[in-house]
Amino acid sequence: MTEKLKTLIIEDSKPIQVIYKVGLSDTIFEKRFEADGNTALEIYKSWRPDIIVLDLTIQGMSGFLLLKEIREGQKDAITTVVVASSLSDGNTVIDILKLGVAGYIVKPFTHKEIGKKILDSYKRMHPERAEEAFAVLNADREAPGAPKGR
Repeated sequence: MTEKLKTLIIEDSKPIQVIYKVGLSDTIFEKRFEADGNTALEIYKSWRPDIIVLDLTIQGMSGFLLLKEIREGQKDAITTVVVASSLSDGNTVIDILKLGVAGYIVKPFTHKEIGKKILDSYKRMHPERAEEAFAVLNADREAPGAPKGR
């Protein structure tokens, strides 16, 4: 891979942050974590991630308002946003989809599946770069001594 995928993970649960740390390959993802929506917006503006993984129920600015600011206030339709939330009612999902998310992952999930789910969502907007990342992910899985199921 030429460059790692800059991934901003906006999640306030420490156990779920650990799932991301373990499940998202360091070979593919350059990860930054933030628990507060207001601070996450500042990081987004200065760092310009390729992917945002967004919980809707976070401290400070809510995930929904943060997404609305990124899409409408910042006029950003390029950054891949994947919502990862335990909120799964139809109205929430519809409201989020209207704001142009690439994927919606319902919690709970495991470290074994999260990398593939995020790359599947990323592929919708950036197919070539996602295929490159999938090739690295598959090579990591097949390498001798590689952890099984990652």
